[in-house]
Amino acid sequence: MTLKLVKPSKKYLQAFLKAWDDYKQDTNRFKHVDITPLERALESNNVDGFFKQIENNERGINLPDGYVPSTTFWLMDDDDWVGSFSIRHQLTPKLEQMGGHIAVNISPKYRGKYSSFVGIKMCMVKAHKLGLKRVLMTCDENNRASFRAIMGLMKLYGGEQLPDTIVDGHGEHRVWVNTARK
Repeated sequence: MTLKLVKPSKKYLQAFLKAWDDYKQDTNRFKHVDITPLERALESNNVDGFFKQIENNERGINLPDGYVPSTTFWLMDDDDWVGSFSIRHQLTPKLEQMGGHIAVNISPKYRGKYSSFVGIKMCMVKAHKLGLKRVLMTCDENNRASFRAIMGLMKLYGGEQLPDTIVDGHGEHRVWVNTARK
C-alpha cells in the first residue's frame, strides 16, 4: 500500500467513481456524510462546480451558513481512492461538540486497514502548516475504529481527552491532539 494525500481533482474522479460503487452497497451508518456533495454534483452534471466549491471552501469564499474554511484532501493508494479528509481551519461551538477539525471518510474497501490512521497522520502535518497547534478530533461513541485511531494519534502526538458529550441523542468522544509529534 502506497498512500498519498492529494487535492481533489478530475484526475482522480474515475478512482472515486470506482469507490462510490462500494459506498452504494455500504450499510455502515458512519458511511458517507462528506461524500454526498460530489454525488449530487455527479447527478446534476456539475462536477466542475464541486471542485470549484472545494477551492472556495479553502479560501472561505461563498461558505454556507454555519460552515468554516476547510482544506480537503483525498487519500489515494496508487490508482485507488481510499478516502476523504477535510481540515477545518477553525471551530464553531457546534463543531466543538461534534465534527472537530478533521472530518474523515474511508471507503468501505479500506476500513480497518489503518488507512484512517495513516491519513490523519498526514493531515497533522498539513494542519500544522495551516497554523493549528492542535486539532479537536471527535467520533461517535460507537465508532470503535475511529476512536482507536484518535487515541493512537494522541499517544504519538500528545493531547488531552475531553469528557464525552451528548449530541443529537448519542455520545460523542472528543480528543485534542497536538499537530507536532512529541
